[in-house]
Order: sequence, then structure tokens, then C-alpha cells
Amino acid sequence: MFQGSWVYDDSYPLYDSSTCPFLEAEFDCQRYGRPDKAYLKYRWKPDACELPRFNGQDMLGRLKGKKIMFVGDSISLNQWESLGCMLRAAVPTAKTTYTRKTPLSTITFEDYGVDLPNPLPRSRLGRADRKEL
Repeated sequence: MFQGSWVYDDSYPLYDSSTCPFLEAEFDCQRYGRPDKAYLKYRWKPDACELPRFNGQDMLGRLKGKKIMFVGDSISLNQWESLGCMLRAAVPTAKTTYTRKTPLSTITFEDYGVDLPNPLPRSRLGRADRKEL
């Protein structure tokens, strides 16, 4: 799993950063001015196994009624936002709520009863919003 290489995959990316409401501007390379998009077309391919393609609808079905919490720094915040974007792209018509509040923000896929809570890093504390998407 840890030995492998990045391979070009024309079916990527798994979501469009310009339409994902969970990404903060500083985590959106395109919005921040990166001119190329080729880096979005790569995926990790382990040497010893085949990873199945990400299936957000299947993941939400398996996690029905559960919470997945990301704890860490800005890297885990970026991973949390990306997972939210990938899941939303997989079920674009599902009722989704995004709540940003101190100290915990949550993306909820209400049709599946799945919550993605994330404690905000200290640099993000103090902002509060709630959006139904």
C-alpha cells in the first residue's frame, strides 16, 4: 500500500473545486491562481494491490447513521473538506447541511444520517455559519 507511484487517470478529479461549498479559498489551488490543472489527474497506484475507485454513494450507504471525525491540523482540515466534496459530488441531490461553528464544524448528509464533524484548527476559530445545500 505504501509502495507505488502516481499514475495519470483521465477520469479524475473526483469533484470540481469551483462548485464545492466546503472548500476554503486557501485550499482551492485553482481559485488561488494556480494556472495548470494536470496535477488533478493523478491517483495513487500501490505496487502490491489494486485500489477500487472511490464510490461516495456506496461509502455513505455503509456509514449510514454514523459519524466520521477528523482531528488534527490544517492537513486534516483539507482532507475533511476533500472528503465532503467527493461525497457531495457522488450524491449531488442528497440533502446536505454544512455547519461552521466554534469549535466544531460539521458536514451532514441528512439523507444518509452521516455526519462529518471536524474540530476547527485554532486559526479558524471564531467563524460561524450554517448552510443547507
